[in-house]
Amino acid sequence: MEPTPRKFGVLFPPGNVTMERELPPLLPPAVSMHCNRLSRPDSSLSSASLAAMAQSVGRAARDLAQTYPEIIVYGCTSGSFIGGEDEDEAIAAEIEQATGIPAVTTATAVRRALRALEVRSLYMVTPYPDELNRAETVFLAFHGVTVMGCDTFGCASSEEIRRISSDAVADMVLRHAGEIGACDGVFISCTQLLSCDRIADLEARLGKPVVSSNQASLWAALDHMGVEARGRGGGRLLDRLAGR
Repeated sequence: MEPTPRKFGVLFPPGNVTMERELPPLLPPAVSMHCNRLSRPDSSLSSASLAAMAQSVGRAARDLAQTYPEIIVYGCTSGSFIGGEDEDEAIAAEIEQATGIPAVTTATAVRRALRALEVRSLYMVTPYPDELNRAETVFLAFHGVTVMGCDTFGCASSEEIRRISSDAVADMVLRHAGEIGACDGVFISCTQLLSCDRIADLEARLGKPVVSSNQASLWAALDHMGVEARGRGGGRLLDRLAGR
């Protein structure tokens, strides 16, 4: 009989179809991912919609806890920074209080990943409207990371993001190779935005570390579990097991 896999859980917005697509191919054989969806009034990329989603955290986390994961990831980047500089930690604390299980948000995972790779200045690519890009820039600055430049697909909804290919994301990054040369690295924001299959190639072409929301979320979960994912194509971050 095969041994029971190590498990982590993920909560994400109801319209997110990308985390379930991107993360499983990067998982070590001994690890399984279990998911639950949050509730949200609509799929618009607005601060009001994202803030409303947080009201379902307790219910969704308690349901997911019945799979007995070692850690729960709140898998939404903008949803974990839009409430302010400490919102990411507050959401994780709420999950832990509701379930007794350690938790981390994507925004916190990104902060930890950037620190582990010594990225203090970056070029950022997002699908967000300007309101969210400004809020994310402020959030990262509060945590010691300078956004030197930003390009965006300017999406208005989650449905629009899911239509963007990882090739289109990589093309946008590479268009800014000159600006990226003056930065410590690249950050591709949003757990709905495909990019994981292009990270290793982008790092090779740019000579810089590339962090994505999904890659960082997975890394944070595996780091907590003490499990490595070397050689599975997730870039420099997943090829190391770094301390938090």
